Amino acid sequence: MDWITKLKARRAAGLDQMQDIVEAIGENGEMTAEQQAQFDALKAEDDKIAAQIAQAEDLERRRAAAARPVAPLPGVTAPQPVASVPAAPAEKGLTFARMTRTIAAAGGIHHVALQIAEANGDSGLFANQNMGSGAAGGFLVPEDVSTEVIELLRPLSVVTAMGPRIVPMPNGNLTTNRRATGANFSYGGEQQDIQSTGLGFGQVKLSAKKLSGLIPISNDLLRSSSIAVDRMIRDDALADAAQIQDRYFLRGSGTDFAPKGLRWQHLGTPQAATHVLTMTATPDLQKITNDLGRLELALGNANVVYTGAHWVMSPRIAMFLTNIRDGNGNPAFPEMQDGMLRKKPVHVTTEIPDNLGGGTESEIMLVHPAHVLVGEHMGIEVAMSTEAAYKDASGTMQAAFSRDETLLRMIMQHDIGLRHLPAVSILTGVTWGA
Repeated sequence: MDWITKLKARRAAGLDQMQDIVEAIGENGEMTAEQQAQFDALKAEDDKIAAQIAQAEDLERRRAAAARPVAPLPGVTAPQPVASVPAAPAEKGLTFARMTRTIAAAGGIHHVALQIAEANGDSGLFANQNMGSGAAGGFLVPEDVSTEVIELLRPLSVVTAMGPRIVPMPNGNLTTNRRATGANFSYGGEQQDIQSTGLGFGQVKLSAKKLSGLIPISNDLLRSSSIAVDRMIRDDALADAAQIQDRYFLRGSGTDFAPKGLRWQHLGTPQAATHVLTMTATPDLQKITNDLGRLELALGNANVVYTGAHWVMSPRIAMFLTNIRDGNGNPAFPEMQDGMLRKKPVHVTTEIPDNLGGGTESEIMLVHPAHVLVGEHMGIEVAMSTEAAYKDASGTMQAAFSRDETLLRMIMQHDIGLRHLPAVSILTGVTWGA
């Protein structure tokens, strides 16, 4: 095994020399006679070493296959076999991160990524992956790896953490019935006509919308191979994707290219009058309690079991409800300490703004996830660049090349809709805690 390692080291050194010769030529130059002779000699030496490595590896395999247990010496008891300990399950998402780090470290060059993976002991990382199936400089993450990442993403996103119905969209589109009105049942006597039913259906149509995210990664990190770096890449990608997904799933206005969020699903429907409510003016504890009850009542009046619903609110509103006291100085909503309100889970996100309306207004949503439909298409597509520019959090344009960074772009496609429109109620104009 040591001999194989030495051979590989010699081969790597020779390949580096060949690379130096090619780079010294430039784009339009030609090799001199001396350079050509040196290059041919290095090439011949590389072919010779490659053949030696193949022979040595074949010999190792044959020795392993022919190995037999050694007979114990007289009077020595043979050691008993030790029960094997099952290997710990691989941490979810790390395969995705290693793929991403490797292809990024290779500058998006596929065959270089394969060489880096093999050098790092990950020779099987891209074994079953067609790396040319993605965009230039990228690849389409395999389905099993994509599934792991999406499973980790769902709890980070407020909307998908509620447990909506997740459905696949193999062709990028999905049309399903939406129940609009119930059947018309009634009692009647013998030989009387049964009234015709009034069961009505609408339609909910989902079409894949492309979610893209940019993540700058330090090249110093990409040059190192460690699980800590893989975790950092994975966690950054998941956090960024979850934030943008919530932004549109909650309050996206709905275009040809972006989902219509839960906030605007009632627009142009009868539910706009019954389920989009306004905060009671000059709020006090009694009015706040009444307004929360109005949101529940909107669902209950539409035969939606609001006990299974979830609250969604901004950090300011959540902190206000946590801190507000009754007349005796006791917390008015002690459940908020445990992330619950009126026996229903609370989800807090900055993607519900606090500066709506006159600049101090926010919103609260009450959502029954069983009626929320999230369609998912494709897997995850990853691409990267060391030259692209991007805007940082302050809006300043940055250049990945000058900052010695690799810019990671991750793309997923999905959409959101409601199977039953009354399953969401919204309180607008909320100034609690402002």
